[in-house]
Amino acid sequence: MVETSATIQALCYILGKVKKADKLKLVKLLFLADKYHLVQYGRTITNDDYWAMSYGPVGSTAKDVLSLDPDFLSKEEYKYAAERLKRVGKHTFISGKKCAPETLDMLSGSDIEILDFVIDKFGKMSKWGLIEYTHRYPEWAQYKALFEKNLTRRERIRPVELLSLLEDDKLAVSEEHIQESREILTGTYD
Repeated sequence: MVETSATIQALCYILGKVKKADKLKLVKLLFLADKYHLVQYGRTITNDDYWAMSYGPVGSTAKDVLSLDPDFLSKEEYKYAAERLKRVGKHTFISGKKCAPETLDMLSGSDIEILDFVIDKFGKMSKWGLIEYTHRYPEWAQYKALFEKNLTRRERIRPVELLSLLEDDKLAVSEEHIQESREILTGTYD
């Protein structure tokens, strides 16, 4: 439940800032936060497994949590998520009763820093703008033709692939910094 808790708390934090968002927007903002945290610090916030899907990169735990489906979550995870993520439409959420900032103990200072950065840079974008933006990353773009031809439903994204950046990326850091994060992620140092 620890990894699920971090994902739920990160979604809580995002909803506390953007107030209301649909599932696609939340999944994209969390992807960008995980990606940027990995780029900056060599680890993601949620430790989620990422998959390329037709609407872009998706964290499997985030997708399951936002389904609020007891078939995908244990009884304990479902209760924890339902108390923190309140569904106000078929796919739209606001923060729940137990989403106060002081209850987000699974999020570190760097997690909060990165979530704030991503919300500031991307929080006002529509879900379609976020989908278009995330489709530009090579970890998704490498599968574009397969999705266009309906030859796949999802393809695994390896964590090291998340270290990619775009030429005009809002998440940009130096190549040296990317290399340091790659070394932290892979445990291989020169």
